[in-house]
Amino acid sequence: MTASARGLACALYRSVRAHAPRSAGALCVAVALQLTVLGTALASFGFSVKAVKGGALVAASLVKPTGLETANGGCAGGSGQTNVSATWTASAEKPDANGNPMINGYKLWRSTTSKGVYSEVGSTGIATSVTDVNPSGAETPQVFVGNGGLKAVHAVKTSTNEGASLTTTGTIGSEPNSIAVNPEGTKVVVAEDASHQLQIITVSTQKVGAAVAIPEVGGVKSRPDAVAITPNGLTAYVVDGANNLVYPITISSGKVGTAIAVGAQGDPGAIVVTPNGEKVYVANYSAHSVSVIATASNTVTATVTIGAAETGKPIALAVTPSSADVYVADQGNGQVDDIATSSNTVAHTIAVGSMADANLASGGDPNILAVTPEGSKLYVASYTAGTVSDIAISTDTVTSTITLPGTTPNPNALALTPNGCQLYVHDHANNQVDAITVSSDEVAASPAVGTSGDPTGMSVTPDSSHVYVANRNGSSVSVIATATNTVSATLAEATVGKEPYAVLATPSQYFYELQAGHGGWQSALGAAVTYTLGFNQGGWQ
Repeated sequence: MTASARGLACALYRSVRAHAPRSAGALCVAVALQLTVLGTALASFGFSVKAVKGGALVAASLVKPTGLETANGGCAGGSGQTNVSATWTASAEKPDANGNPMINGYKLWRSTTSKGVYSEVGSTGIATSVTDVNPSGAETPQVFVGNGGLKAVHAVKTSTNEGASLTTTGTIGSEPNSIAVNPEGTKVVVAEDASHQLQIITVSTQKVGAAVAIPEVGGVKSRPDAVAITPNGLTAYVVDGANNLVYPITISSGKVGTAIAVGAQGDPGAIVVTPNGEKVYVANYSAHSVSVIATASNTVTATVTIGAAETGKPIALAVTPSSADVYVADQGNGQVDDIATSSNTVAHTIAVGSMADANLASGGDPNILAVTPEGSKLYVASYTAGTVSDIAISTDTVTSTITLPGTTPNPNALALTPNGCQLYVHDHANNQVDAITVSSDEVAASPAVGTSGDPTGMSVTPDSSHVYVANRNGSSVSVIATATNTVSATLAEATVGKEPYAVLATPSQYFYELQAGHGGWQSALGAAVTYTLGFNQGGWQ
């Protein structure tokens, strides 16, 4: 018998002797024998316990598990859902005194806030991965619709498709990338190019903040026409297309930072932030280049030439989840350039169909690139060619060219579901959306939508269940159910306002913690890891 077992047995004996007849001595002997058997097996465990969030569990002296990582879990179980995969490092603790694994099970817990109540979503034996199937519980996503010619933004609750008109002091105009949301889904930044300002909306209250003026320069009024938000949710980078500047905006205060000079712009503009938050890339359509801004200093650290002899016309950008590559749609040369972010040089050029769009005399469609969540594919829509190219990112080669149905199709926008399983292609010429199965590159359906504008805005809900399509010329928004690839609702002008150009679904953020166990004992919870569904769709999720 171990010393701790003998001590506990003696304590029990003294207690029993003081409160029970002599026959209780036999009970003490039996307890002592049991502790002799268990003492070795429990030698590695402490006897102190404490409460932990997520349930009525206790923590022994088991070491917290480490290495928890989350990633997109795909769409196993249904195309209209988004799963989250969790992996972690196997425990390095030694076996107990009986030779059994010290850790013989793990539990994964999920919450919708960092300090909220956690619920168990999965458990394993010694396996080190769990898939959280179609997580729920986050705030109902909203879809924000930016209107041309109106001093308003419309917010649509996706659970009911009820809309609310939010009065702004400025007008967005015809920019499809004029709205951006932070990863937490709590703040929406609206660039109002026609009014030379931006405004920040609090999602929970739908309150529109005070106007943040983007200053004129040398008598030239600003044109804020594209916005991108950093992964930490702190800063919005806004392109002033009229003065060839980019402004960092502190989202919490609306403070405008020092202007950053970039190359001559087109209209619409294009801007992306790398997933690691270190760099911002800006397409300089009229300067035939891409500017690279370091977020640590808010200075331009490189300018990458697109095309030879000033032929390049960069109109769209997308970045891989690893932050290793930024892809540039070069309308001038009918190709895509792969910029290696480590050196900020063009590593490869990939020929695709013509992306020229005669409706946009001073620019191109900014939403024609989409990267799958795991970073294996890049899709490129070619407006004049009427095709979509599937590029393998590992080799920078076109693996298939998808010919779209319809009469002389003109694809002018792409939207990937956050689960990465379906690609939606807006065909401006035929007023339809082609649903493409990512695994096969086959067109599964082509539901008709309202009369659209050019360019066009589309966005997908974080659970991948619905696609919202802005029908500018029809003053409506079509809602496509991804499970059936049919239009499940058409939101009229009374709900979404006149001339909707930009449309954006707010993301859903989840927090995960891991726990290790041995029998009935559980360790303390490990550090929380965040996964955000639906942030920057197609750009790098």
